[in-house]
Amino acid sequence: MKLSKLTAKSNLLFVLSFFIFCLSGHMPGVAQNNSDFDVISVFETKGKIYGDPLVTDDTTVVLGCHRKQVYFLDATGNEIKSVKTGGWVHAAPSQLHDGTVAVGCYDRNVYYFNTRGDILKKFMPGGRIFSKIEQFKDGTIVFGTNRKKIHFIKPDGSGYHFTTRKMVHGGITILDDERLVVGTHDNIIYMLDKLGNIEYEVPTEHWIVHSKPTVLQDGHIAVGSYDKHLYIFDDHSQQIKKVKVNGAIHSTPLQLADGTIVFGSLDKSIYLVTPNGEIKKRIKTNGWVVSSPRALNDTTFCIGSYDHNLYVITSSGDILNKFDTGGKIFSTPALLPDNTIVVASNNKKVYYLRLNTHDIPLSADSDKKKEHLKPKL
Repeated sequence: MKLSKLTAKSNLLFVLSFFIFCLSGHMPGVAQNNSDFDVISVFETKGKIYGDPLVTDDTTVVLGCHRKQVYFLDATGNEIKSVKTGGWVHAAPSQLHDGTVAVGCYDRNVYYFNTRGDILKKFMPGGRIFSKIEQFKDGTIVFGTNRKKIHFIKPDGSGYHFTTRKMVHGGITILDDERLVVGTHDNIIYMLDKLGNIEYEVPTEHWIVHSKPTVLQDGHIAVGSYDKHLYIFDDHSQQIKKVKVNGAIHSTPLQLADGTIVFGSLDKSIYLVTPNGEIKKRIKTNGWVVSSPRALNDTTFCIGSYDHNLYVITSSGDILNKFDTGGKIFSTPALLPDNTIVVASNNKKVYYLRLNTHDIPLSADSDKKKEHLKPKL
């Protein structure tokens, strides 16, 4: 009889403990209701999301997923339209100069949409497309494929290509509208002119998988490699600086206004580095950091981790806030003009979040300012 009472009491304590645990919001895979974030909306997709969400000029949010879909959402997270493709959509969408949205697909097509989600046209250059499409001022678009090519396609449909030794997954950065820089799976960072001719090469010891070259304030270029180094180089002096970290770098580096360079690594860390290449802080998370940082203002950024959290961090390395999305974060967060943060999680959900603290003045123009930096080469 005493044993039965003891067992019953133990069971009751277990149930109560589990109930309190659930109420605390710490169940694995469940997004916590963090006090410093307001959840504006949550949109559920049909598949995992790897490409960065795009915010267009009219505040449409566009993103693809691995269930062969491209989604068009409004500024509050409501679906405008979803479009079925013939393959995974891994690449991030781009908005071209005329307002058209372009995105490459695993079905080997480049799709052109308006911001309502209507397909305007598509063409097949050959090869699966991983990289985000970039555009020169004359309308020529450029992107890489798994067929070892970097394609240059003119507005009239004609084009040419540069051939690499392995596939091109890395992001492309256009410099001064005359040339570009891109990393590839053949362990080389290429500087090409607008006609696809090699101007300069930076050898690495492993792939450049996703990291897009970033033009720093002094004109140098920074890009991460799977050889566990951040490369900082200037093609005039041919001086190459390497910042050693403890894991492969999938993330695209971001430079904040005070010069701090931030990026994530597969060693589960977020690194803050000085312009001289010295590591000033390493922030450890509980999962790979393949996401790239997004500037929220001149001294604050956000970045996702495979530990399910979106982190808000200052340029001095202080974690201000974090939000548990309930799934691994692969892509880079986006920022709407009203300072709503859009973050996609691999639990097939897109979160529209707003920081309700007044200590962090946000600026959706922070990244646009960075994009217009001209390299002093």
